Amino acid sequence: MDNRIIYDYVTFSSQIHSTDDLVDLLGLGGVSFDVTNGYYGYRFRLFFCGISIHYDGAPGMGVCVEMSGKGCRTFEEFGSGDYDTIFALVRQHQPHQEMKITRLDVAYDDFCGKLDLPRLSRDTVENRFVSRFRDWQVIQGNKGGSVNHGSKSSNVYIRIYDKALEQKVDQIHWVRVEIQLRKECAWGFIQLQDVIDRKFFAVLNEYLRYIVEDDSDSNRWRLPMVDYWADFVAYDDKVSIFDKPASDFNVGKLYEYITTQTSGACQTYIDIYGSENFLDTISNARKGKRLNPKYQQLKSEFAAHGDAILQNLGEHDAAKRN
Repeated sequence: MDNRIIYDYVTFSSQIHSTDDLVDLLGLGGVSFDVTNGYYGYRFRLFFCGISIHYDGAPGMGVCVEMSGKGCRTFEEFGSGDYDTIFALVRQHQPHQEMKITRLDVAYDDFCGKLDLPRLSRDTVENRFVSRFRDWQVIQGNKGGSVNHGSKSSNVYIRIYDKALEQKVDQIHWVRVEIQLRKECAWGFIQLQDVIDRKFFAVLNEYLRYIVEDDSDSNRWRLPMVDYWADFVAYDDKVSIFDKPASDFNVGKLYEYITTQTSGACQTYIDIYGSENFLDTISNARKGKRLNPKYQQLKSEFAAHGDAILQNLGEHDAAKRN
């Protein structure tokens, strides 16, 4: 697998959008959200696969969208996956206190061995780094190791850890460098007018560097970076490594979504009104509405390769379909 940069947590709130507006903004209009208890002072929330839309809070709280790492993958797979549109809206409305971004996690996944976590741990313990944080922590245990800089409650927190061990994935190198940004720092990140790759490394280089010790210079920020860290933060502006890991939507995922997420609701409607009414209702509900781009692409691919796709799903008589 190639190294990549991803969004892995997004939280924003709005004073000017309803829950339905935000569902549409995420491109999740066809999803069956569960209604459950809210958090952060909200009474209720809509929940679907790591995405929470909190609502009915105190006056002035508005509506809050929270996407965990799993939620970001869900947004990419079943929603629009369009982070740029969300951030553009926040940039437009946050100065007027109509919207606000409160958390943004950006992560670099190293699959190619650029970072050796045991060496990073040793260099951290031996103070071979410069940092704008007062606190650091090295954790080692049977659930993996991590090197943490800063405080979880601060506006910037950097965590470097063994993602493969956390996910119980064997025989691969997977070290994650995660920058957790809150409040003003999350707002500052989405205001930077640049590609996400360059922004990630710019923030990381501003807050943390691993260095070659040299007692001749009292300003440790001027010391050269150790080779492995210099290689890691070197950015090739000709090749973006930003990725949406769950954006590879295909007919298999469409089938899985329908059979696991909506089958109960569909079957109930059919039992009550009949299958013909069900199909008419779906057709009428879509009139005048544009399909999500990923569905448009899927239809185009199916038109060109439909028989092969159905055969891959075990439909050996694909040619006989209506």
